[in-house]
Amino acid sequence: MAEFPLTVMVALSDAERAEELAHMLAEHDGMIVAMPSELEPPGHVDAIVTDGEPLDGETPHVVLGQTVAAANVSAVLPLSADAALVGAAVRIAAAGYRLERGEAGNGVDTVQADGIVSNAHSSIALTPREMETLSLLADGASNKVIARQLRISVHTAKFHVAAVLAKLHAQNRADAVAIGVRQGLLYL
Repeated sequence: MAEFPLTVMVALSDAERAEELAHMLAEHDGMIVAMPSELEPPGHVDAIVTDGEPLDGETPHVVLGQTVAAANVSAVLPLSADAALVGAAVRIAAAGYRLERGEAGNGVDTVQADGIVSNAHSSIALTPREMETLSLLADGASNKVIARQLRISVHTAKFHVAAVLAKLHAQNRADAVAIGVRQGLLYL
């Protein structure tokens, strides 16, 4: 996963909600957040959070409060979604994944990568330490941050990350997070 902060545009019709969400994404998720008025002409952003139609045809979008059928809509969340959920959806969208409603319609979303078939009914057993590691991976933590949070050496953190990737048959950290969500190991 990238070690640099994501650049996100927050384009909501409610200016107060947009400011609040932008502040939370910047403060708690370490994202660089811009409003549409700050990007004239439009600059590069990794993802766009909006409550309306997509602003362009290429950038991954996280849409709040409505269902929009567009190829670049990576997630549709409730308008009331908190900043932590929006931040997680932005990270997953920027990594090239999409959040889609699960078959059971139970409010738990599954993550689908283009071309990857998921089996939502399989069971993967992770140790408690591997579950903590997976949770930190979902937060975008590097091996050093994982080591600090779990109070272990960087070498041991690398071992836990490798074990999580192997058990989930993941190709990389973002893939591990996506599989973890899909399998019900993580709730974003």
